[in-house]
Amino acid sequence: MKANMIILGNSIFDSVSTEPFAGFIAVKGNRIIAVERGDDYAPFADEDTKVLRYDDKTIMAGFHDSHAHFIMAGLFNTYVNLRPARSEEEAAKMVWDSHPADDGKWVIGFGWYHVFWEKISFPTKATLDRYYPNTPVCLINAEAHGAWVNSKAMEIAGIDKDTPDPFGGEIFRDADGEPTGFLGEAAAGLVTKYAFDFTAEEEKNIIRSYLKGAKRYGITSVNDVQPYFHGNIGNLDVYRAMDQSGELTVRVNVAPDLLGDLDQVERWREEYRSEKIRVSMLKQFLDGVCTTHTALVIDDYTDMPGNRGISPSDLEAIRKAVPEGHRRGFSIKLHSCGDLSARMALDFYEEAIKMYGKNQCRHAIEHIEMLDPADLPRFGELGIIPSVQPQHMALTVTFAENPYPVVLGEERAYRGFPFKSLYDTAGLLAMGSDCPVVDDNPFLEIYRGVTRIHDDGKPEGGWNPAEKISLYEALRSYTYGSAYGASREDELGTLEAGKFADIIVIDRDLFAADESELIDAKVEVTIMDGNIIYEKSADC
Repeated sequence: MKANMIILGNSIFDSVSTEPFAGFIAVKGNRIIAVERGDDYAPFADEDTKVLRYDDKTIMAGFHDSHAHFIMAGLFNTYVNLRPARSEEEAAKMVWDSHPADDGKWVIGFGWYHVFWEKISFPTKATLDRYYPNTPVCLINAEAHGAWVNSKAMEIAGIDKDTPDPFGGEIFRDADGEPTGFLGEAAAGLVTKYAFDFTAEEEKNIIRSYLKGAKRYGITSVNDVQPYFHGNIGNLDVYRAMDQSGELTVRVNVAPDLLGDLDQVERWREEYRSEKIRVSMLKQFLDGVCTTHTALVIDDYTDMPGNRGISPSDLEAIRKAVPEGHRRGFSIKLHSCGDLSARMALDFYEEAIKMYGKNQCRHAIEHIEMLDPADLPRFGELGIIPSVQPQHMALTVTFAENPYPVVLGEERAYRGFPFKSLYDTAGLLAMGSDCPVVDDNPFLEIYRGVTRIHDDGKPEGGWNPAEKISLYEALRSYTYGSAYGASREDELGTLEAGKFADIIVIDRDLFAADESELIDAKVEVTIMDGNIIYEKSADC
């Protein structure tokens, strides 16, 4: 069999071998037909074969983002990113600069974080009302576990003084009981239900925005965790239409709501199945996040005695749903940031396995920012996938601003984000971004997992350096680990004959580079389904 493309290089990382090697990859159509060491590609070439040489640049499988909110990530790429703001007023002004019209159309933004601000307090509707008295505004915070809204948005959502807090959420109020404009956890869904209500064409444009960035980052597969506080976000008919038109340049593994209609999800599993779309997982939240004291923790928060977190979900309903999802053959992804919620997730999975036995499911715990050491061995014993996003440990620019030691205490925070321990226990990690919580640039996650330092280079040697993972482990996690977690390791995640030709070229030899360079690495070429869909040289 002759290839239509040969890719030659001195640093091929196949996600199987621990070290890169010199060799070539032969591609026919949308599949890899050979990966061999050396440069004798003649048996696979003829006069029509395109030969690409990349010398000392790393060639590897496309990145597989194990945890992203597909549509919200597209919104993140479309609307204003408020992460640089250092005050409530600065954030509101940035919103106005991005949308300088009080025109009645929903204004959306992402990334603000009161923890970053000079005055650490939750924002209010009054600041937004000065700019937008007649236009609804919905600004999702950096953790995506809260929304800052204005009076018009609350009017549309029917939120007033008499509106009760929804289960698992809080409408923040002033001394008179009036809503202030911040909606915590599940309360955010009261407004996002309206703000994120898109037509099919609007959703296509949002996805196109995501795909444009994904190409540049070498992302060729993504796990789409759909549930938000108002329900699933993402229209499978739109996904399929873009797949059939050839526009869909990532493989989307969809994870709808575990607490939804599972009969319907079973129908989706059969109806929306192609080489690029799979519906094989389910997802739900067990808790919130540590920095806002909503993650479920075993011991009290250090800076808030008596508080051990809050769940935005019905935990008893989740406990009952996990075995049912397991019985139906769906891999389940449970959000857990606290050590108590991690234990709950392991308990729920163990109960499901006891009830119905082990099967093809690849259940995962998402985030795992905290873990009691006693629970660590259970990942290997139960076959649970640790799905992690290392950039979460360094959301602040400087280590001195890191909120985790404040809310958890120095010792407990130091034991956080136990990537190496999880890797060794489970045998792999699935790695992703959690975009729009952070940018979906894989090199942010890889750099953070390998170095465990903030952008100021602190702490020297890394925060709990025993939990650093190697470059091999990080790259393997962002390729094979994520594919394995999606039950697609037979098709994706490594450079091997028979697998999809989803291949990327990095602008340097990652294995020869100093680890400080990893954060600056760029993707030079992205090949998806055997087609070159991005070239950095053409993007300049």
